[in-house]
Amino acid sequence: MKTRGFIDGEYQDGELRGMTLLAGMRGAGKTTEMDRLLQTCSGGVLFFDSLSKHAGVLKGYVVVHQPGELKAYLTRNHKKRFRILYQPRTGDFDAHFQAVCDIVKAFGWMIFGIDELDKCCGPRFGPSNMPRGLYELVNYGRHAIVSMLATARNPSRVSYDFVNECSYMRLFHMQNRYLKYFEQFIGTENVARMRSLQKFQYLLWRDGEEHAQICGGRRL
Repeated sequence: MKTRGFIDGEYQDGELRGMTLLAGMRGAGKTTEMDRLLQTCSGGVLFFDSLSKHAGVLKGYVVVHQPGELKAYLTRNHKKRFRILYQPRTGDFDAHFQAVCDIVKAFGWMIFGIDELDKCCGPRFGPSNMPRGLYELVNYGRHAIVSMLATARNPSRVSYDFVNECSYMRLFHMQNRYLKYFEQFIGTENVARMRSLQKFQYLLWRDGEEHAQICGGRRL
């Protein structure tokens, strides 16, 4: 699906719309599915590579390391098809992330991907557990025409407000303590089905649907 535009109050591009969380253990298949989802997008994608490790995985992305580089590139390519990988290799991590969130909100019209979102949240940011820029995108991103995709290995460290606002979740194999955490969002029955997930399988949960679907699996 290559749909792109502002649909029912949310920015949609490919299979992504609103806010999506991919959560699960390392090696469960999050990166593979994330790459597939981003490939379906026909417009702009900006991916914040928290650990600066995806340059070899996300092919065809322009790699930038500083907010000034990002602004310059978006000024030239705003509303076009673009692929940007932001890697914060030096300096203060939180300052990088705040600057990128501000730039995303200012330019709009893009999918904003965040790897290891649990690294970007925490009590250091006050009651919301989110830095100001992320808080604004979670609550007002639709007005900037931005949708978001994030991965997390430790979902309990992700801001509750972020998870609660997700339109979609793709939940991979994870430890029992995290299964318990997701009961409040997707229900006991759906969590019970997650216990049978194999590598590269995930539970696809959509807001408003009672029964989630098991998808994915090994690709030949």
